[in-house]
Amino acid sequence: MNYANFWQRFCANLLDVLVVLPFAWLQSWLGTYSKLIAMILVIPLVAAYSAYIIYCHGRFGRTLGKYVMRIRVQDVFGGQISWRQAWLRSSVDVGFSTISVISSLIALIAISDANYYGVTHLQRAQNLQALEPSWLAWTSVAAQLWFWSEVVVMLFNRQRRALHDFIAGTVVIAEPKGAPVQAQNA
Repeated sequence: MNYANFWQRFCANLLDVLVVLPFAWLQSWLGTYSKLIAMILVIPLVAAYSAYIIYCHGRFGRTLGKYVMRIRVQDVFGGQISWRQAWLRSSVDVGFSTISVISSLIALIAISDANYYGVTHLQRAQNLQALEPSWLAWTSVAAQLWFWSEVVVMLFNRQRRALHDFIAGTVVIAEPKGAPVQAQNA
């Protein structure tokens, strides 16, 4: 197997973030008009990104970013991944995202109208951050430790498997150059 390298995976993830970025901008823009809109939209945006990642991996073995980078997720035996494996690959990130959403909702409920409306976008963000629960700081540290552990583990094993690949029993492979991109039947 030709394992995907760090840069292929990094670029694929960056492209996947770009897929969701317009929706994040829309949520941010609409949220400036109403706290209620901000509260309503924070959940679907995070849920949509998680669903996008899990669905694409479970159905196609790759996201749009991985398709462009010509890499694919498969199980360690070379077969297509199951829905369970797709979920397991993303489970830790979904957990951190859920905690972040809860924290955002707590801050949005607690903020006064005076500190939400009539201030700059940057000031609103600072006001909301000041109202986030103290436990979010520990969660943020844990998320950073998770991220860097993923990178270190991926860089120092022959198959370039990240921690989430070990959890799910998956590996990311690169399509051979010049070969047509293979579709995965689900």
